[in-house]
Amino acid sequence: MLIRRILVVAALLCCAIPAFSQTPKAEIFGGYSFARQGDVNLNKGWNASVAGNFNRWFGIEGDFSGHYNTDMDMLTYRVGPKFSFRSEDNIVTPFAHFLVGGVRTKATNFSVSESSNDLAGAVGCGIDIGKGRIAVRVLQADYSVFRLNDLFGASGTSNGLRLSTGIVFRFR
Repeated sequence: MLIRRILVVAALLCCAIPAFSQTPKAEIFGGYSFARQGDVNLNKGWNASVAGNFNRWFGIEGDFSGHYNTDMDMLTYRVGPKFSFRSEDNIVTPFAHFLVGGVRTKATNFSVSESSNDLAGAVGCGIDIGKGRIAVRVLQADYSVFRLNDLFGASGTSNGLRLSTGIVFRFR
């Protein structure tokens, strides 16, 4: 009886190993990003993230981005949970994340430069397509919000949208 149980457990573990190998332990993303924050379009931008996955569906992500135009520079740094919906073949991977951190904004169109560090958050989702070590992030869309603190003499909340696309490197 004991030997039968040991063999059943060993068989289950052997069957589970391929399923676990489909989930990358870490993912690194980099690519182009467009942001609209308040009334300002920031069409020169980049977005990068690093995610550590604990299982097929849950991980922790660090997200960094920079957006620029002639009037303003905006750098964000945020961290939070990432929920991935991996298929059996692991080719299409939709995901959602909730990020909290900070933003550094800098006015660039005045003779005296003003900058501000404020609280920032984002909630968003996206889709990665690819099998193996490299995938394409077809689209990542984030609703972005941050608290303005005395930039240009104003304070309040700024809402915006960030769209990103690029390459994902997966490490097993």
